[in-house]
Amino acid sequence: MRLPFWLWAIIIGFVPTRLLATIDYLFVPPRGPGGYLLDTALILSIFLVYFVYAIRFISNRMERLNEYVIQMSPDAPVDGLRIPFRLANILAVWVVLLLAITFLFGFPSPTAVFSEHIAVIAYFFLILASFLWVYSYSMYTIHRAGKLPLRLKPFTEDRTLGLKPFGTASLKLASIYAVFPITLTFLELVNLEVEIPGGVTIIFAPIRLTDMIFGVGLVLAGVALFFLPLLSIRKRLQEAKRQELSWVTPRYTTIIKRLKDQISKTPSEDRVDQTQALADELTMVRQIQQDIQKIQSWPFDLGVVSRLATVLVIPPILGVLARILILVFLHL
Repeated sequence: MRLPFWLWAIIIGFVPTRLLATIDYLFVPPRGPGGYLLDTALILSIFLVYFVYAIRFISNRMERLNEYVIQMSPDAPVDGLRIPFRLANILAVWVVLLLAITFLFGFPSPTAVFSEHIAVIAYFFLILASFLWVYSYSMYTIHRAGKLPLRLKPFTEDRTLGLKPFGTASLKLASIYAVFPITLTFLELVNLEVEIPGGVTIIFAPIRLTDMIFGVGLVLAGVALFFLPLLSIRKRLQEAKRQELSWVTPRYTTIIKRLKDQISKTPSEDRVDQTQALADELTMVRQIQQDIQKIQSWPFDLGVVSRLATVLVIPPILGVLARILILVFLHL
């Protein structure tokens, strides 16, 4: 019997973390039932379920983009944009993440291995590594697709020459990625302690430079991975614009020269019809030139990009400012 995907997501997200947390609590008992159920493992499990769904969304999105690439370039590889889910690559990203976290936060104390849920956190970073690998490789694949011999659409039909799906895919994938650093920023503002009975105690978290570095690193990585893959698409659009202008601009220059020569050399009574013909031709060429200039430099709406950048960058900044203000008011 094949399990539904949502059940697999819950199993991957909750079962290992709860088992590892239970092992930790055998050595360091929690503060009552609330401390066992509503703990770090629960928060991380919710993130893990999101990562599993995000991986599926990215994979499906890249498969649809792969079908579109095949339509634009029949010579392209059949599975050129599909993401290879290789364990060795995921483990490599996992090791890099663990090294980065160790460099920022230091080695955990042997006495704190169980109290700080080191095994749970290590498993969390394993699934996070899978998500980062899929996201990063998908962006690299989009960059590589921009170099394929694609049959671009005429500029009269599409101002992005048929390349907008690449920009749309990048925007959606970046939006999926942005959820993680944004949510993490707000979760770092407070610490929750749950006691049954007793209720919930909210403790404002102190500002740590390592947290800020980690958050900024996630944001910068997201921004870089969004723009870098689209550089090849941008290059194709700019080359197409230059190629179209290469025949229109000389024609425009020739008409202007003929018009100037005619005005200076032809008698006024004979120049009316000829001047009108040149003026009509000049208007037509100028209209074509303006249409070519409307070819977009990026395969997406710049207004959408500005909103995405705002969503990705502003929350971490507001989070840091909020923590500073909270600490200032608490010490007044």
